[in-house]
Amino acid sequence: MDGFAVVDTETTGIDPTHRHRIAEVAVVHLDAAGAVTGEWSTLLNPERDLGPQAIHRITAAEARRAPRFADIAGDLVEQVRGRVVVAHNWPFDAMHLRAEFARIGVESPFDDLAGFCTMRAASIVMPNSRRSLVACCTTAGLPAMRWHTARDDAMAAGALFGHMLAQAPEVVRPTDEQLQAAAWGWPALARDLAPTAQRLPADHVEPHFLARLVPWLPRDEEPLVDAYFAVLDDALLDRRISASDADALVGVATRLGLRREEVLAIHHTYLRALAQAAVSVGERELADIGLVATLLGLDGAAVADVLTPGDRVRVDPAPTVGGLVLRPGDKVVFTGMMTADRDDLTARAVAAGLRVMTAVSRQTRLVAAADPDTMSVKAKDARVLGVPVVTEDAFVRALAALAG
Repeated sequence: MDGFAVVDTETTGIDPTHRHRIAEVAVVHLDAAGAVTGEWSTLLNPERDLGPQAIHRITAAEARRAPRFADIAGDLVEQVRGRVVVAHNWPFDAMHLRAEFARIGVESPFDDLAGFCTMRAASIVMPNSRRSLVACCTTAGLPAMRWHTARDDAMAAGALFGHMLAQAPEVVRPTDEQLQAAAWGWPALARDLAPTAQRLPADHVEPHFLARLVPWLPRDEEPLVDAYFAVLDDALLDRRISASDADALVGVATRLGLRREEVLAIHHTYLRALAQAAVSVGERELADIGLVATLLGLDGAAVADVLTPGDRVRVDPAPTVGGLVLRPGDKVVFTGMMTADRDDLTARAVAAGLRVMTAVSRQTRLVAAADPDTMSVKAKDARVLGVPVVTEDAFVRALAALAG
């Protein structure tokens, strides 16, 4: 045996038989004395919505660019090969790891007895402690961590294991089942297929998508920008530009051969159209147009440029450019774990005359998502069909306006 591999996973939900997946995995190596000798972790693209994001705090913008489990399976195997695996509530991690390996056709030794469970052992070593990892670490006098991140939870479980190793070595002695799992004959799996992906710092600011537009050679003809305007319409429906929106805009601009300076000029034109289409330009609308200007990478002077005296009078109708307007009969679809109760949100939508559907079609007005960068099947279908994916907050505001 080469030591211990402390494992932790963050998942999209509890039960893998209900299509829940691993969204982050970490492994911390300990030697026979319980000292940390190495660590490895990565976010994963679960290829579905992320579930309880309020708990694990993984955003779809992070996960969508992370490797899939199949891409890192070989690397993960090398992290656990020859080591006794350890986890807090091992049966939960075992269940998800077993399911992920099964999805790629790889048999694994990860049953409930194959790993050492610090939660189960804590009931013997620290019988007065509650069962959560936080409670057990507190009882053991261990420092607080950034809980519900796979890396820090694995570090905490490793420290807890080390504490038990020192206090009650007879409790943490590996069993025959755990040693057999450590000696499992894993198949040869490819390694280094994709780089690992780490969580972004809390203060990370994503560069404006315009910064990703590379300069292009001049052309002899004016660009056809209707396609770009159409994508921009959808992107600004909820007054934000998500990572998915930014990718779409960059893709359209690139296909059109637009240079960065030309896109900025198009944004000025778009902002003027938005101002001219507004119901009125009072304090609220000025702030809204200023927000759109910021999203488009324009400075404050751009707002003053588009707001001529003629723009300040009431015009007809409601905004048709860059505004989310719902009408009775519109078909809407929900995806992800919303802040509001899903049944309540559905009831409010139906009462306002909307048709709440369970699948996306070309007739769907929009998909309301807990995270607009979600990788749920519904969101994927929406992007293929050109149906906008908007935030829950934007949908609720539009619903309130429809309900009057």
